[in-house]
Amino acid sequence: MEIKADIVDYMGKYEDGVLVLLSINCNGSFTEGTVFYTNDNLVLTVDQSIEELLGGPIETWVGYKSLLESIFIKLVPCSEVIGRLDDINLDSYVEAPSESMYIDDEVNPDDIIFATASNLS
Repeated sequence: MEIKADIVDYMGKYEDGVLVLLSINCNGSFTEGTVFYTNDNLVLTVDQSIEELLGGPIETWVGYKSLLESIFIKLVPCSEVIGRLDDINLDSYVEAPSESMYIDDEVNPDDIIFATASNLS
């Protein structure tokens, strides 16, 4: 299996890192992915269809390290590019719920009783 990645766009900065849009070529089929990197870390995200072809997470693929290295050498160092990028606004992608909601196994904060000396005796 051959997987290659090319940089499409430096999307912006988030906290102390840079988010980059990638074009991923997996056996002749193209999908998108992202890489988020800082001065110390690099995180790759690929389309689920690639992981299905691999039979598991891309991190366990035998060519993963080589793929990361091929992406890394194409990236402008974080310390050089981060000052030239705008902050990424994730608000349009992540909406806050309009009302409080609870997951079935989550504790409702109103049901919590705080232990004090008066209610422990």
